[in-house]
Amino acid sequence: MGLLILLFIILWGWAEITAFIIIGGEIGGLLAVIGVFLTAVVGLWLLRNQAVIVMASLRQHVISGETALATVAQSVSLFIGGTLLLIPGYVTDGLGLLLFVPGLRTVIGLAIMSQLLRNARFRRFAGTSGSSFDFGVASPQWFSQHQDDDSIIEGEAEEKTEDPSSLPRAK
Repeated sequence: MGLLILLFIILWGWAEITAFIIIGGEIGGLLAVIGVFLTAVVGLWLLRNQAVIVMASLRQHVISGETALATVAQSVSLFIGGTLLLIPGYVTDGLGLLLFVPGLRTVIGLAIMSQLLRNARFRRFAGTSGSSFDFGVASPQWFSQHQDDDSIIEGEAEEKTEDPSSLPRAK
């Protein structure tokens, strides 16, 4: 796994340097450097504006009691896209901008979330047992799995009502 990550980092660096050389050769080195910083500013602006829209949609779904899975997927894509736009380089900027396209960000966000849910470390972090994780909503399988634990104490209860006049008064 470590070798695969190292290979990915080397290929990513090679792609970034190649893209920078090609773009710098076409528009000039200074403009290429300015372009890298400009895409970071545009990325922050896009992230801010799109996040406001997604949060309003999420709020509307929560108020109406609907499932907000697509909105959560969009917010995951926007977060990753904004992060990619902040990393210097034209390849990461291109990938980051792809995550801001409305149709693509939902599909990619759902794919990212499904990958996260398959990861055992993430499931432990989220406190779920795997397939019963439903984005904050406990499923019937979860209840049946956790019904037999020893944290339930059985007993009897009796309701007692006291006469309000016998209670001590606040001073």
